Amino acid sequence: MTQIRLIALDMDGTLLDDDHATVPARNVAALRRAAERGAAVAIASGRAWDLLHEVAAQLDMLHYAVLSNGAAVLDVTSGEWLWRKGLPRAQSRRLIELLLARDVPFEVYADGENYIQADRSGRVLARALSPEFASVLRRYSRFPEDLNAALEGRCVEKIHIFHVPPEERAALQAALEATGPLAVTGSFGTNMELTARGVNKAAAVQALCRRLEVTAEQVMAFGDADNDLELLRWARWSFAMENGAASAKAAARYVTGANRAGGVGMALERYLAAP
Repeated sequence: MTQIRLIALDMDGTLLDDDHATVPARNVAALRRAAERGAAVAIASGRAWDLLHEVAAQLDMLHYAVLSNGAAVLDVTSGEWLWRKGLPRAQSRRLIELLLARDVPFEVYADGENYIQADRSGRVLARALSPEFASVLRRYSRFPEDLNAALEGRCVEKIHIFHVPPEERAALQAALEATGPLAVTGSFGTNMELTARGVNKAAAVQALCRRLEVTAEQVMAFGDADNDLELLRWARWSFAMENGAASAKAAARYVTGANRAGGVGMALERYLAAP
């Protein structure tokens, strides 16, 4: 196969175990071997950078972080932002006002940091993906009394709504889209993720690849959910997880094992085995 020069990894439901915090040992070992053979390793997550520090600490071979569904790309080694495309501030302000008025649990990612309005913290933490991830939110999030005031002058990368009842989703999405151009996707259950139009993981990975002079033929990508679809369609060596959504399996070229079984490591062992 073509030499793989970049490995792009979704986190929740893909690289991480079911606690949404731990990288299975099989994945770490296989990624380390791939890095030793010259592949750059990149997170491709829906999360903000603040919520990935503990994951990054487990990945001693990590080079880059594609964040907030592709709204930002960070060089982990240098700390340089390589790519950012945030929501226009006037629009993000209107979106936040709308969500506060509707009393839904949400967080805002800006400049790599996570913000939760203080009076929403209890409802947000109750919707965390696991007790372990709830602890991550407590440790790394900021809890301002006035969310919009705290975000002035910052690049708002993404707004993440933890839960929207299915019967309310269409009406809420219409109200959100009425604020201006918007990309709306999801990654688990009944959540909703809002970014600037044109933002997705594939666009951000492509921007990174242009800097690195890497082609789609030289990229391996892993994902499990709707916010991974563009990336899985674009990368030549794309893998959906066994536990992934049907849409992810349809978009990817291959299917590997489940996240909890170290499915990322399985694929790397098979396709990047030493000659």
